[in-house]
Amino acid sequence: MRAQCDALERWTFTDFALARQAMEAIEAALSPETPSDIQAVYFSRRAFLENQWRRFEVALQLFEQALTIWERLSHEEQAIETYLDMAAVHINRRDWQAAEQSLERARQRLSKRPECARLRGQLACREGFLHLHLSNHRKALEKLQEAERILVALGEAATLKDFYILTLVLSGLGDLYERMDERENSLDAYLRALPIVEEHRLRPRLPWHYLNAGRAAVAQNDTEYARECFERVLEFADEEELEAKAHALANLGILDLLQGESQRAAMLFDEAAAQFPNPSEPSDFTNLSKIQAWRAELLWQLNETQQAEAHFEQAYTFGKRGHDLNHLAHVCQALAQLCAARGDYEQAYHWQQKSTETIEQHYLQVRDRERQEIETRHNLERIRQEAQMAKLRVASLQQRALRAQMNPHFLFNALNAIQGLITSGRNDEAETYLARFAKLMRHTLEYSDLEVVTLEQEIEFLDRYLELNRRLRFRDRLNYTIVHPAGTDPTELFIPAMIVQPFVENAIEHGLRPRLEGKLTVEFRLTDDENTLLCLIEDDGVGFNTGREKQKAQPDSYQRHRSRGMDITRERLTLLHQLRKNAGVQFIKISDLGDKTNGERAGTLVEVVLPILEP
Repeated sequence: MRAQCDALERWTFTDFALARQAMEAIEAALSPETPSDIQAVYFSRRAFLENQWRRFEVALQLFEQALTIWERLSHEEQAIETYLDMAAVHINRRDWQAAEQSLERARQRLSKRPECARLRGQLACREGFLHLHLSNHRKALEKLQEAERILVALGEAATLKDFYILTLVLSGLGDLYERMDERENSLDAYLRALPIVEEHRLRPRLPWHYLNAGRAAVAQNDTEYARECFERVLEFADEEELEAKAHALANLGILDLLQGESQRAAMLFDEAAAQFPNPSEPSDFTNLSKIQAWRAELLWQLNETQQAEAHFEQAYTFGKRGHDLNHLAHVCQALAQLCAARGDYEQAYHWQQKSTETIEQHYLQVRDRERQEIETRHNLERIRQEAQMAKLRVASLQQRALRAQMNPHFLFNALNAIQGLITSGRNDEAETYLARFAKLMRHTLEYSDLEVVTLEQEIEFLDRYLELNRRLRFRDRLNYTIVHPAGTDPTELFIPAMIVQPFVENAIEHGLRPRLEGKLTVEFRLTDDENTLLCLIEDDGVGFNTGREKQKAQPDSYQRHRSRGMDITRERLTLLHQLRKNAGVQFIKISDLGDKTNGERAGTLVEVVLPILEP
């Protein structure tokens, strides 16, 4: 099966028919025992093909399945690439915000892997296309040129997918230059894509590459090369690419019409219309309207005005269900001229009015689209800035948390207790606890560079901290238990670094230290939505209410330390939950057990909702 997966990787970019066969064979052989990486490759490649065939919802579901596996396997580069592929699907769906969210996840992870040049090239490509669709030409040009530089520089290290992405970049540049009315640059970009496509036999979007080059050649009056490109479209377009085939047939018909080949042009227009047997999308009706309009132009040239008028009216009927008002206005104008030519001035006036009204609607549509594009660009930029500011604030809070993390009383008492062991001659014991103390300090310093740790790492850190407290401060009169979440692997759950210890320290200082003994339980539970982790910290100390009264009698410096540490922790939690849209959740809840049990038990229960983060 692994050999089939390798072949599927290759055929995805070179041969759709063989790719289908490989997909069916792999799917038939898949089982729970199939290695996870093979499953992920299958889901990724099938999703890529579903996107090519415009089945976007299916593609997204498959990419999500692949992403789950890559993250479980800690295959970071494959996860980044999956986010970039998902962004492409969202762009095709015109879901700009979802596209930006996928790109932002890829950016965050890629910032830690600057050596991954091919992924940086893919990121710049996807960003360029997002800007292109939102008519932000300057940013689109900047990103697409950046992507081209990165991908070309890969040289012999480039994969088939890298070459495919490079052809996308060149196609995007051709489209961009066309919008900017730079026809020579547009044709040059389209033409530079074709040798790459032909050399590596790249199948994805192959008909569209030839179609783009043909259209650009027509704009440059190179009809011979344009015809050659349109015929290549017909050679490669299959049943999934009927729109590209229809465009090629219509363009060949137009070329024949301009060269006086009326009969052949009529056949090509009819064949182009036959590619839309069951039109449903606005683009289908717009394409049919344009084909009917060219059919009408042909008949008009042959002085068959009655048939020409019928085809123009059919073009108008289709055009009203399409999305190109500018084209529809030209159809109305043509009908007005045709009616005037045969002396029906009342109908000519009617169609001229329709043309004027449609042009006005077109300009309103253009202005509305421009306004929406500007608003979308503004919103996406605001989202980027807010995410960046939130990340900066989290990083700043993390550094501040390090400075406020360890209670100076704990540090002093621990070192003082170790000194006591040394002076009493218990050197072996002192050496043991000094080593444990050093590990805890090193652990704390290492965490200062991390945003995310596994639950297992956090539990290990808490265990070291509590063990030192038990032996050095409480003289073995502190009992503690740490409970793992049921049914989960703590190595696969990721939470904010250094987030639980301040709450545990609070329980020790305010609940248990006044008694000089006690019991502490730290329990982790996975919530029903599996997006958060509930941490329960329970002690049998003096209770929250009594502890708060005793806290007031403590030195101001100590109170400031604890207040600062807890404030930082609360703010970090709030920011992290906001970033993950966990609205309406009470992140920290503190209860006095005496109140909850009508005085039967003493102590405090702290409930903390922790966001489960990406590794």
